[in-house]
Amino acid sequence: MDLRRRKRLITELIPSVRRAGDAAHALQRRGIGARIKADKSPVTSADLASHEILLEGCHSLVPDIPVLSEEDTMLAFGPLAGEIALLLDPLDGTKEFICGRDDFTVNIALVEAGFPTAGVVYAPAVRRLFFSYGRHRAFSQSSAAAPCPILPQADPRSAPIVLVSRSHCDERTEQLLQALRPCEVRQLGSSLKFAFVAAGEADVYLRLGPMMVWDCAAGQAIVEAAGGVVLGLDGNRLRYDRSEAGRVEGLVAARSGEVAARVLAASRSLEPRPSAIDAPCLLHPR
Repeated sequence: MDLRRRKRLITELIPSVRRAGDAAHALQRRGIGARIKADKSPVTSADLASHEILLEGCHSLVPDIPVLSEEDTMLAFGPLAGEIALLLDPLDGTKEFICGRDDFTVNIALVEAGFPTAGVVYAPAVRRLFFSYGRHRAFSQSSAAAPCPILPQADPRSAPIVLVSRSHCDERTEQLLQALRPCEVRQLGSSLKFAFVAAGEADVYLRLGPMMVWDCAAGQAIVEAAGGVVLGLDGNRLRYDRSEAGRVEGLVAARSGEVAARVLAASRSLEPRPSAIDAPCLLHPR
């Protein structure tokens, strides 16, 4: 897909993303019913309402492009091995959402030949929107203000700001954070971690455990468009057509390749992975 068509697609999808996020936020304020899915993750009425809004928007705009959503009960990852697909996460950060926190998002990513080339991340509770549709075409928008280009961040911080998941943390992450000190550690839910790295509000996001492709594709598109990198733990650019299960086995998202290289070098010195990958995080939340 060329740049012009990508820009048009993202521009036309943003209203659906906003409607989906605002519908989810309204349900959060009114009270929600949650249940546990077969994969042991939670789902709420807000996840499903957002899914329906996004699915309708995608099918009406691009009926010829396969759509893969976290809440699709007939999900199959075959299209990711093809040329093009849309990945949806109708409500990223469901655990934060259920707890009444603000750090949940709605995500859409365009994936072409295994790589995300455009993405939208919307945080309805804080009225922040991030989107991209190509190299040096990353933008942020607060409330009703006009979108602002996200420019590459040149000056490194002496003590980098490192983001980690509030819900998925383990002993290896603790060890890596110790190896990276001095640094400032912040815990956050959802794809906002990618968005804050892209916008220069943080330097790196660490995830040493597995996650699903819809959790990271939109964020990767925005980070890369803003001049950053998103790498697997093997040091290669994260790619989405190599796993039939739709899993990503950890990642590093950073403002620059230099920052990512430092993190990956430190990660190679860690102790062997413990058996429990999602043990409670010992960090003190901010």
